[in-house]
Amino acid sequence: MAKQKKQSLVGRVRTRIAPSPTGFPHVGTAFQALFDWVYARRYDGQFLMRLEDTDQKRFISGAEDVLHQAFSWLDFQPDEGPDLGGEYGPYRQSERLELYQKYANQLLDQGDAYYCFCSQERLQKIRDEQRQAGIPPKYDRHCRSLSLAEARKRIAKGETAVIRMKVPDNQQIVVHDKLRGDVTFDSNVVDDQVLIKSDGFPTYHLAVVVDDHLMEITHVVRGEEWLPSAPKHILLYQYFNWQVPELIHTPTLRNSDKSKLSKRKGNTSLWWYREHGFLSSAVKNFLALMVWKPSGNQEIFSMQEMIDKFEWEEMNITGPIFDVKKLEWLNGKYLRSLDFEQLMKVVNEWLMWVAEHGEDEELVTKVQEMIDWKKINSKLFEHAIKLSQDRARTLTEFHQLIDFYFLNNLDYDRDDLLQKQPPELMSQALKEVVNQLEKLSDKTLEKWEGVVRTVADEHNLKHKDLFMSMRSALTARKFTPPLYDIMEALGWQSSFDRLKKAANYILQS
Repeated sequence: MAKQKKQSLVGRVRTRIAPSPTGFPHVGTAFQALFDWVYARRYDGQFLMRLEDTDQKRFISGAEDVLHQAFSWLDFQPDEGPDLGGEYGPYRQSERLELYQKYANQLLDQGDAYYCFCSQERLQKIRDEQRQAGIPPKYDRHCRSLSLAEARKRIAKGETAVIRMKVPDNQQIVVHDKLRGDVTFDSNVVDDQVLIKSDGFPTYHLAVVVDDHLMEITHVVRGEEWLPSAPKHILLYQYFNWQVPELIHTPTLRNSDKSKLSKRKGNTSLWWYREHGFLSSAVKNFLALMVWKPSGNQEIFSMQEMIDKFEWEEMNITGPIFDVKKLEWLNGKYLRSLDFEQLMKVVNEWLMWVAEHGEDEELVTKVQEMIDWKKINSKLFEHAIKLSQDRARTLTEFHQLIDFYFLNNLDYDRDDLLQKQPPELMSQALKEVVNQLEKLSDKTLEKWEGVVRTVADEHNLKHKDLFMSMRSALTARKFTPPLYDIMEALGWQSSFDRLKKAANYILQS
């Protein structure tokens, strides 16, 4: 059955992502784009980007470039868009104003819209009175009875006005949502929405319907917070006598306390996750995993696997929890799956990106330290990264996992060095380890380990205690890669110098 369905949709699916250039891209935008992109690819359709840049108050210069960079990082390459062009352009709403005015005029002429001359002061007064009366705020239709001829005379004399849609009374408006089925709204609670603002720019509601129709969008994917606006859009489709596309209102991403994901309670900027060392592959897997799995308990999957299997009916619409700990776990899995060449490529690209674009000053400082370490000793840097790969969950964690390789003075914990042994005894044992290892011409793992165990036996120490003391002497850490690997990375002479320094520290402190 699924195969027949797929064949019937091939080449006909057109999806879009329509962000506003108002700052750093939101993870919710990435969430929507993921499903738009996957579904279009599944059916060999087209995925396009359209910029909703008509809100002049919220427009931020440079934000469009950041959006393009974000989609490039996610590898969600649109087939059409502002920087790509396409036969359905232009793809910036600010370049389509004549179109919106054209269709607004059509609604006026049909009697499905009207001019409204009410001032902001009057509108605010109405809202305040309605709230005090316990009534949901809604326009009181003061200008709805004005004739079109009279309204146009007032416009010609220089008065400013907005254009509102005319919502019918006492009707049931049915919105068919592909995830929820039919959702019915009472037209009596639907506001006469502003379609064209007094500055000539459209509101979202008119622009999205016009654009989706003219760009032949087949599947409109947006967050469930837009579901209450859907009846206004259904009415517009009816007024224009246009076919309504498939509507998919995806579940809202939530914090651990079930509240809507917001800046106040978490990190909502996609750029924050890039800056803080998350891989785009892990982020995409995580976003998909919140509402969909390819089969059973499978949690790690490629985008190609998702493209091969995804259908809207399989999406879980229960409010997904944005669990950063789960994302960290997943990111660690992806990091550990990289071969050494891939790992170093990812690390180096991340270092350069954060150094240039980072917002977190403390993190930028750490990244600059890592860049300096790499300049000082690139071989040690790469060796240290490789040894720490199994323990890192994010790229940011590499700093604290490898810093001890590059520190001249370690911050020792005397108790860790002593391992509950007398200072003189442990100091002598560490010095003897150095003495015996310096004599070895062939420092294989087997011979190295044999030397350490022999020294421990000669000093009546538990093997574990001497190894732990050496770990502290070399790294000032309790948990590290294997000691032999650390000494190989540091170099034998540097390792011996650290062991001697720690032996002297024990006696001096």
